[in-house]
Amino acid sequence: MYEQDILMTKFWQNDSNVWDQGIKEVHLVIKDNSGESGYAHKRQDHEKFFPTKVHMTVTHVSADSKYAPCMVSNLPQTKS
Repeated sequence: MYEQDILMTKFWQNDSNVWDQGIKEVHLVIKDNSGESGYAHKRQDHEKFFPTKVHMTVTHVSADSKYAPCMVSNLPQTKS
């Protein structure tokens, strides 16, 4: 399991999103840590990444609230 906390204000193209219309879709971009050229589909060895199966849960938490994983149904537990 991979978890990451990201501020909504840090979303790509945050300034051009119309937030009061809601979030209608989210795109997942697979990249490695090589920087801007790290898009998996552009790598010479792209077959190592595709096909890919991903189960993604996105939880939006209000600015004045705290994330509580126990409140999300069917969320896998993080292994220690």
